[in-house]
Amino acid sequence: MKFFRYLQYGFRDTLRSLWRHKGMVLVSVLTVATMLVALGAATLLAANSDYMAGKMADELEVIVYLNTDVAREEALALEPAMKAITGFESLEFVPKEAALEEMSTRFDETNLAVALGGTNPLPDAYKIKLEQPEQIAGAVAYLENTELFPQVEMVSYGQDVVENMIALTGTLEIACIALIIGMLLIALFMVNSTIRLTVATRGEEINIMKYVGATNFYVRIPFFLEGLVIGIVGALLADVVLYFGYDAILEYIEANISFITMLNDPQLMMLIMLVLLVGGTLLGAIGSNIAIKKYLKV
Repeated sequence: MKFFRYLQYGFRDTLRSLWRHKGMVLVSVLTVATMLVALGAATLLAANSDYMAGKMADELEVIVYLNTDVAREEALALEPAMKAITGFESLEFVPKEAALEEMSTRFDETNLAVALGGTNPLPDAYKIKLEQPEQIAGAVAYLENTELFPQVEMVSYGQDVVENMIALTGTLEIACIALIIGMLLIALFMVNSTIRLTVATRGEEINIMKYVGATNFYVRIPFFLEGLVIGIVGALLADVVLYFGYDAILEYIEANISFITMLNDPQLMMLIMLVLLVGGTLLGAIGSNIAIKKYLKV
């Protein structure tokens, strides 16, 4: 019964305090919102980096050109050996007729088929995709083994692109993780500092309550609830800004920078918003609890 009376007092005093110190409360809410928006943006940046790296990896392929004198039956017979490559995902056989047709379509103004006089100098080829970009170097070494594949004339895979992408992906992962951790620590520090200022303006009030015999729990309740309110409102504000801000960025990039494809995953966005809401609530509660500790030592 005493607990509910304390709780009733806490809600009443929290509402009074929020109105009485509305300027400081507004600063606290905006601080929480700003830090959580930055944290959410860092998380979305990490997710987009991973998405773009994965998309680039999906587009990477090893192209195996066969000698022009290799018969079609012999070329097709190579498929089982190529499927034995470590990390094999898929392959596509490209007959030289299809390659010439594609090239003629791409350069139709040159009338390539007529210019060649009915001959086809292009070889049969295989397009091979692997599970991970890191596996491409090993696959190329395997395919360039002339004892295993004497029919192979050349293997092409864009070595510079693969090496740069692997290095860039690793760097982005480390940078994004460091950014998220850094923003989380900054958010906790800023929220704690802001709420500490709010509590400091009421230090005399807390001391009086302690002198007249109020328990620590009784004193804590309104500050704890105030921290919760600040955290929840700040988190909701951050969610709104993040949701509509990211949606606007997606629309702008789609309309003006079409060659860049960003992650558009409503489920991920909802998850991030939920995490920010829970995180904001915890930041407010923990920040108020830490801030009031020294004032309870009377």
